[in-house]
Amino acid sequence: MSRNPNIPPLFRENFNGATLGFTDSNTLNLFLREIDKIKQSSGDSIGDAYEYLLSTMGSQGKLGQFRTPRHIINMMVELIDPDKTDKILDPACGTAGFLISAYSWIKKKHIEKERLNSEDIEKIHRNFYGFDIEPNMTRIARVNLFLHGFKSPHIIEHDTLSSEDYWDDRYDVIIANPPFATPKGGVIPHKKFGITSNRTELLFVDYIASHLKPNGRAAVIVPDGVLFGSSSAHKALRKEIVENKKLQAVISMPSGVFKPYAGVSTAILVFTNSNNERTDKVWFYDMKVDGYSLDDKRSKLKTSDIPDILARFKNLDGEKDRKRNEQSFFVDKEEIVKNGYDLTINKYKEVEYEKVEYPPTSEIIAEIKKLDREASESLVELEKLLNETNPDL
Repeated sequence: MSRNPNIPPLFRENFNGATLGFTDSNTLNLFLREIDKIKQSSGDSIGDAYEYLLSTMGSQGKLGQFRTPRHIINMMVELIDPDKTDKILDPACGTAGFLISAYSWIKKKHIEKERLNSEDIEKIHRNFYGFDIEPNMTRIARVNLFLHGFKSPHIIEHDTLSSEDYWDDRYDVIIANPPFATPKGGVIPHKKFGITSNRTELLFVDYIASHLKPNGRAAVIVPDGVLFGSSSAHKALRKEIVENKKLQAVISMPSGVFKPYAGVSTAILVFTNSNNERTDKVWFYDMKVDGYSLDDKRSKLKTSDIPDILARFKNLDGEKDRKRNEQSFFVDKEEIVKNGYDLTINKYKEVEYEKVEYPPTSEIIAEIKKLDREASESLVELEKLLNETNPDL
């Protein structure tokens, strides 16, 4: 690789010493022929092909990480609505799926419409940051961004929870699906966190809440345990978000979203670090279908709640009169506080049971007696028939 002058410097640095995960020359040749079919003149096609290849991967690490489905990523990006001047971070970036989606959103929103020049686009590129603890993930993420036009991607091999490097940096947008699993023995975090815990999922949410600029926005996927856990760290984290941030939404997702790789139930927290506002009420949404079957096959369906989620979130004023037995509704902050900052939707959702009318007891007893008589009469008829056909019985 070092002898080929046509290889970009990023690739030289990124893959120096790296090895292929397979040794079958026929497979490699077939792969290279397919890649060679993609013409350079087709704009983002190579980047799109690379991104599609990544989207077919499931597990992306040994720390409880699973790739977030592309449609969930795109929904979260649209909820946050990143802008061209925003400084954007994914503190557990994996293959950079969230960053690519955020860039695509900004590109569609500004670059294509405003016909920005290369200098303006380069400024946008410099606002994207990703951290990941695994070297292989950072390699993949850098290439992903490079193939989407980023000349020098800010993807850093960094232990977000244990290293104090970059702690003083702040961001306009943070969007993430942090690892759910805590390593055996727990994480050893540094001393700057607002909560005392060694649990990965709690520390990442605390990190995100602590690193938003004034008026910064965040969307983060959490396992359901974060919403109702009774430990002091769980409660302190939820209290911090409700009391000192503006928690806008809790979107409950069905447990099959991450199948076949994980069946854990999850939710999306959407909150801001508003200068002037704190939480007064929280919007809850009970996602029942995400557009794919919730079994291991994850087959595409004709229905999805995602368009409804986006439409309702963009018009929250229209949600004020929704009832607790509907799919989405508001809960006042005071009620959440009274419930120990519990953020599970089932804590507040009202289940409406269908009223069933039963006849009076006397009628039921009379019907049972009637059936008993009919059964006795049928038994007598059966015995009579058997005696006639076979007298020896």
